[in-house]
Amino acid sequence: RAALLEALPAPGVRSAASPAWNTYAIGFVGVNGVGKSTNLAKVCFWLLQNRYRVLIAACDTFRSGAVEQLRTHVRNLGALTIDGRCVADGLENGDSILELYERGYGKDAAGIAKDALAYARSQGFDVVLIDTAGRMQDNEPLMRALAKLIAVEQPARVLVVGAAVVGNGGGEDVGESLGR
Repeated sequence: RAALLEALPAPGVRSAASPAWNTYAIGFVGVNGVGKSTNLAKVCFWLLQNRYRVLIAACDTFRSGAVEQLRTHVRNLGALTIDGRCVADGLENGDSILELYERGYGKDAAGIAKDALAYARSQGFDVVLIDTAGRMQDNEPLMRALAKLIAVEQPARVLVVGAAVVGNGGGEDVGESLGR
């Protein structure tokens, strides 16, 4: 947490009209069913508590129900009250505190992430959380698609969500596949 807070810009320092808006992006990667979306929601909760404006990019365009799961997380996170205001109500100036950026299923995940980052910068969001499809590191086509997303968007952080039973080898395999 401390390392992430050090790396993040202070929330709300810049205005949405600033051309130099530099949104901080975090990608969530891992194998199927380890809880990437749930961990993304937990990180989002923490960011909201620290007064960051967050855009969640729904880049899992493969798994049935992935976008709906993120909608549920956004709805639940929107019910939070921070500084006496409901997250879903947004800021006093009308800007959103939390939004979901989605473009449906079967689309290019890297393209969605690129568009989400452009939207976040134009709207003054502090952080973009990029949800990706789960994949096994031995599935070369899926890993190439993930590597493309990471290479194109170059998020400031890539969080590998994994099961405790995977061991050190799983993280090393994913890191090698992403070229990091």
